[in-house]
Amino acid sequence: MVNEMEWSEVDWDAERWTIPAVKMKTGWDHVVPLSRQALAISGKAQKLTGHRRYAFSCSKDKAPSNNTLNKRLRLLGIDTKTDHCAHGFRPTFSTLSHHEEIKDAKAWDGDVVELQLAHLDNSTVEGLYKKHGPLALIGSKLMQHWADRIDHWLDPKRVMPIKGGARR
Repeated sequence: MVNEMEWSEVDWDAERWTIPAVKMKTGWDHVVPLSRQALAISGKAQKLTGHRRYAFSCSKDKAPSNNTLNKRLRLLGIDTKTDHCAHGFRPTFSTLSHHEEIKDAKAWDGDVVELQLAHLDNSTVEGLYKKHGPLALIGSKLMQHWADRIDHWLDPKRVMPIKGGARR
């Protein structure tokens, strides 16, 4: 979905990206809370492509192809056939988020993880939406924690705190 991210979908003040229902298999708007890191990257990209429709468009104002991220990974020396591919970020996020523990307890509610990935079936999503509305993920610290985790992988000296409210 990041390939097709449009600037009109980003709410800078609310720090979120709303993917419209017409782009989603679920038929629901999908709200993605943006971490500090995602906001910083998006801000830099906006300086380059803010006058265009697509946030990560290249020389032409069209969405990048699905292979663009894989090509970038290969340029970084990552073998996208044996090491990691762009689509592998989703299952990596899912697996690590589902299995993370704090003091022998699950750190993240499984429904929150699946909702963030837009994996829940319509009846579950409908129930969450009826209970919390389309902004069900906004109170979750999951995406900020994930971005902090990536920062920690890049620089292990950085502290990766699990902030209050992680069980949301």
